Amino acid sequence: MPRKDMVRRVLIPVAALLAAVLPATAARAAPTEPEPAARPSAAASAATAAAPLARTVWLCRPGLPDNACGQDAAGRPTAPGGELLTRYPNGGATRLLDDTRYAPDGSSRRVPFTVTGTPPVDCFYAYPTVDLLPNPLLQTGSLPPLRENAHQAVTLTQAARFAGLCRLFVPVYRQVPLTGLLGGIILGTDADLTTANADIQQAWDTYWTQYNRDPVTGERRGVVILGHSQGTATAAALLQTRFDGRPEVRRQLVSAVLLGGGIEVPEGRDSGGGTDPDSTFQHLPACHRGAGDPLPVGCVVSYSSYALPAGSLPFAIGRTAKPGHRVVCVNPAALLRGASAGARTPLDLHMPTRRLVGGTALLPGGHLTATLSSYQLPVLPTAFAHHPDAIEGECRHATDASGSADWLQISGDLSHFPDSAPTGLAGLHVVDFNVALGDLVALTTAQAHGWLAGARG
Repeated sequence: MPRKDMVRRVLIPVAALLAAVLPATAARAAPTEPEPAARPSAAASAATAAAPLARTVWLCRPGLPDNACGQDAAGRPTAPGGELLTRYPNGGATRLLDDTRYAPDGSSRRVPFTVTGTPPVDCFYAYPTVDLLPNPLLQTGSLPPLRENAHQAVTLTQAARFAGLCRLFVPVYRQVPLTGLLGGIILGTDADLTTANADIQQAWDTYWTQYNRDPVTGERRGVVILGHSQGTATAAALLQTRFDGRPEVRRQLVSAVLLGGGIEVPEGRDSGGGTDPDSTFQHLPACHRGAGDPLPVGCVVSYSSYALPAGSLPFAIGRTAKPGHRVVCVNPAALLRGASAGARTPLDLHMPTRRLVGGTALLPGGHLTATLSSYQLPVLPTAFAHHPDAIEGECRHATDASGSADWLQISGDLSHFPDSAPTGLAGLHVVDFNVALGDLVALTTAQAHGWLAGARG
């Protein structure tokens, strides 16, 4: 799939979402937790290209003295007691990753998030669009981006609970900001991810050369690639350039979880096979499991979640106009259970709470207000509200005059989502990870066990 088409389909609904929430956001008070100092008020020239960074800026890297994800060099919690204690980069607020688990009868209990032992593999995560303005504001030369609380909030919301499986590597990158996406819609221009892609690939190269080898065995470690929205676009570009044509690197891939993007394959096939220029990948397959087959590894899990009314199709994300092609939809719960690709299965929902994202009564979405303002996040003393089996998901496929669509249709108790979700342009885009977070962690954990067995066999 041409990269420009992927970027357009992923980012236009996100910008539309921003257009709906910016006026309300601007009228409210600031969060109570300290925010970073204001940057110089200078605008970058559109004609000025950013240079490579002098060094990768890490939000999370095991062993980093101020590692926001709370892991030591081996991936164990730096805090005593086994619970992972994370820290916001600006203001120093700490967060556990515990959850309030709800039973069918409505009763609940706190479940701590503990890490036992040393994580066997690594995770490399590209977060979605959360920067409201360019970071740094002056996009010129090699000025590095700053670590922001929004980066940490979305990492906690989407990726941090993978820490029981893997050491977390999260680079800060110079992404196209939310206001830039909105301006592109107004001016009719496409988002340019050149700098964002370069930063993610530079971070990967740093990881691959300096941190991928196991400090005990000296062997290369398996890695899970995680991405969402703009992060999926940059992660897909990374996989195209660093994995797809390099079998020696593909061997280290445990799984690629690329949500809220348009990963395309030929109809009836799992990858392009080296001959299809409209496929996102030529050799990296979408995860597919036949009846009685073992769980696949080294493959792509992708979907975009919606709760659409009957007869409706997604607006942009999850669609393709390419004849003979489909957008990948992999239901992680169905894949893990060995169910058919189109089976409807219960999903393991983990909704972030106000506490996790630094929310207040005025700004319930806290550091993610620009994207979560329409969500009434639970007010709990824990990081997540965990509702096992409250919702169900199934991959659906449909066509219309504009092409075809594939998406993860969510049904069941929709009270956890905004009333506007069924008809909104972006659907459940901002909670793509959360609708099946427990399933995604369980799936990648099982894939890691399979990968390790193969690597050691």
